[in-house]
Amino acid sequence: MDHQEVVSSLGGVSLSQHLTHTFLWMTAGLAVTAIVAFLTLFSGLWMTIYSFSLAPLVLLVAQLGVVIFLTGKLAKMQPSTAKLLFLAYSALTGITFSILPLAYGFGTMFIAFGFTALMFGSMAVIGMTTKKDLSGLGPILMAGLITMIVITIVGWFINLDAISMVMNYIMIGIFLGLTAYDMQKMRAMYYACESEPAMLDKISIYSALDLYLDFINIFLYVLRILGRSQKN
Repeated sequence: MDHQEVVSSLGGVSLSQHLTHTFLWMTAGLAVTAIVAFLTLFSGLWMTIYSFSLAPLVLLVAQLGVVIFLTGKLAKMQPSTAKLLFLAYSALTGITFSILPLAYGFGTMFIAFGFTALMFGSMAVIGMTTKKDLSGLGPILMAGLITMIVITIVGWFINLDAISMVMNYIMIGIFLGLTAYDMQKMRAMYYACESEPAMLDKISIYSALDLYLDFINIFLYVLRILGRSQKN
């Protein structure tokens, strides 16, 4: 009898069950984002929201606030609260994404989603199955991400069009690496808390948020590459 069978026989949650639960929540988050984006676009609500010049900033601050609160207070909050916050973040992202079809078109978005799902799925499998310790990769990827964010902010004031396509590819590489890292981190957190069902439930939402963010960011940069290619 292997480890997962022993855990199940004792009434606990096996790793495969934990993974399934996590990916179901990640999928639920993506579904909420898509539904909210669709409703916001086709109801015309996006025109009301974006008629306010500060709307993008307010949405960004709200999203950051939810993530910071969820990750900072996870240990103390109820699983139901963590789930509501995750869904709230997904809905806010949906409002933000509601204008993407206007810029790129539905066809380009579907193609970008397909490429993203393929790359994300491949890296998720690698992260879960590799025997190589990826813990040292996290700080390197985060340093790269922060560097690219700083370059992007500088680009708001200085024309960096010449290297913007290269930056898109680098960002995809960073988030693909983070996908593998987050998968391995999720497995490590499971083994650290496998005897605490309530904590596992909250960790599942935390991991779902990590993977959701990886997927969304890969999608955005793939979309930018495809959109720019079509314009050229």
